[in-house]
Amino acid sequence: MLRSISALLACCLFPLSGAAESILDQVTIAADSIVQEQSGETLNASGKVKIDWQNYTMFADRVEYSDKLRSALASGRVILIRADDILTADTLKIGLDSRLGSATNGTLRTTEGNLRVKGALIEKTGDDQYRMANGSFTSCDSDPPSWKFTAGELDLTVEGLASGRDVVFSVAEIPVFYTPYLLFPVKRERQSGFLFPRLGSSTKKGFYADFPFYWAVSPSAEALFDLDFQIKRGVGTGVQAAWLGRGGSHGDVIAYTIYDTVLSRERAEIGARIKEGVASGTDVNVDLHLASDRSFFRDFSEASGDYNRQALDSSLSMTKRWQSWYLAGETRILNDLDSTENQRTLQRLPELTLTGISRRLGALPLFAGIDSRLTNFYRREGVIGQRFAVQPSVAYYADLPEGLALSGWGGYRQRFYHASAGQGEGEKESGLAVAGASGAASFSRLYEAQGKELKRIRHIITPSLDYSFVQEKDQGNLPFFDYDDRVIGQNLVSWSLANSVTGRFDTPTGAEYLELVNLRLSQGYQLSGGRRELLNPADEHRRFTDIRLEAVVRPLKMLAIETDSRFSPYRAEVTGSAVAATLNDGKGNEAGIGYRRIAGALDYLEGNLTVNLLPPLVFQYTGRYSFDRRDFLEKYFAVEYRHQCWSIALSYRDRPDNREILVNFALAGIGGLGKVKVF
Repeated sequence: MLRSISALLACCLFPLSGAAESILDQVTIAADSIVQEQSGETLNASGKVKIDWQNYTMFADRVEYSDKLRSALASGRVILIRADDILTADTLKIGLDSRLGSATNGTLRTTEGNLRVKGALIEKTGDDQYRMANGSFTSCDSDPPSWKFTAGELDLTVEGLASGRDVVFSVAEIPVFYTPYLLFPVKRERQSGFLFPRLGSSTKKGFYADFPFYWAVSPSAEALFDLDFQIKRGVGTGVQAAWLGRGGSHGDVIAYTIYDTVLSRERAEIGARIKEGVASGTDVNVDLHLASDRSFFRDFSEASGDYNRQALDSSLSMTKRWQSWYLAGETRILNDLDSTENQRTLQRLPELTLTGISRRLGALPLFAGIDSRLTNFYRREGVIGQRFAVQPSVAYYADLPEGLALSGWGGYRQRFYHASAGQGEGEKESGLAVAGASGAASFSRLYEAQGKELKRIRHIITPSLDYSFVQEKDQGNLPFFDYDDRVIGQNLVSWSLANSVTGRFDTPTGAEYLELVNLRLSQGYQLSGGRRELLNPADEHRRFTDIRLEAVVRPLKMLAIETDSRFSPYRAEVTGSAVAATLNDGKGNEAGIGYRRIAGALDYLEGNLTVNLLPPLVFQYTGRYSFDRRDFLEKYFAVEYRHQCWSIALSYRDRPDNREILVNFALAGIGGLGKVKVF
């Protein structure tokens, strides 16, 4: 039925001012006037025309609709709406089923990526694909926009890619860049395309420019390529790639190389972290990090803590898990960046571990297990050889009422050696008895709170007593590979007192639980033997260990204070301390300060600050100050201006041997820029 009877009557009786409506196979047309041609296949609607079909709505002054072709030709203030996406045009021809068509003098606005596309001619060639002649693209709401791309021809896939010919990039209507062809992503998510170059200047590199290209290989893989021009050092190339596989497999790799014109040689870095499941219960793991020389990171690294690396650790391992057994094989290579004699650095090539998981022995609360490890030690200079250590053990867990715990364990650690080229050459062996016990009790109480949000508080206090025994034995005849070859005998009793305070808050979304206090105080007493503590070595006059305080306190939801400190009862001083406080309001403002001190080893203060109180400006600061050196280890300042459709960040980094200025620029809807971690 081409027209409803009500629409026919309205059309005939009230052609100028009346309302007309027609339903055509789920196409609804409403207008001031609807006229049907004699063929019965075409409707002409005029005056406040509205057409609804599927998830589309179109408004226009005039519409010619063909039922046979299932198409509409609209003119005069045309508006096409799908969800929150809007197309406006002077004229629009569209197939209602194919949803393909063309518009003249059109403007497309999308919510995804906040895209704003204009064109003298816009053709819809696919569900989310458009082609434009004399078109422009931006994500700015302002008119005129802060930035835009214009092109003689522009192909655009919403939530995808845009490619253009004769492309001009303009800032505030001023052309600043031209290219005969350009391909770029049109949203912030994973899309292939060029990112904007990163510009900077540093003491070591001089002026530099980095040109990155991001490749979305697949839904589970991606890569970032870099071309890095440095005035003082040369031209570098880099790649970062990451992927996700089945069964928890994943990986990421990095590689960077540059011919350093200052040193007249090639310099490079290679890194990889890969986990691959090769069979049920079997994994292969690669953790690789190599550099061509010891000073590579000091010259080229930008991340805090990277530029002063002390060592590079690489390993290749395979693990196999059964119900009651665990087998692992690992090859590990250590590169000591602080040593000029890396040929004496000990390597484990390879190390095999076999563990028998504790299993219950009959009906008794006894559990038996075994740990074993075979290690081949190698270095170019110094003692080398093999060590096999095996330790069977039995553990007891008492069946006590809730809140009480009592356990004990005992075992025998046997080591076998074959060594050459140094101390302890030949075949050696040594066995040690080891044992331990632990007892604890937990007491809790619930309190009602009168706070606006805080309704209940639960306090749990747990005192515990532990005992550790290692047989004292002379091991001077054994080769020395690491400290596992010089196990210190001990007879140590230790106590601890743990406190936990948890609060229940009533929020609009329901109950929320937050740990307000977690505090643990502990100390040990050496009945006999010794212990390996560099800061407080045990002797016959110093049987007590340092008092240790570990705590996390949250007096406010936005404030967390942490500490891990040690106090010597003999010297009446703090021998080691790590204290940190973090304040975060959840609105982009954050402040943190931390202090770390180990007597005779290190003493420094670090802090960070992010201020978002003066939009559109965001300020950042990070600094580390060494009290023993009486100088800053690093200072970092950054200010970012965030506009609705673009942002620019200026940063300054100051290290003892390098000063660097960096400019980052980003366009909303286009993606970030520079050497970024995209995974």
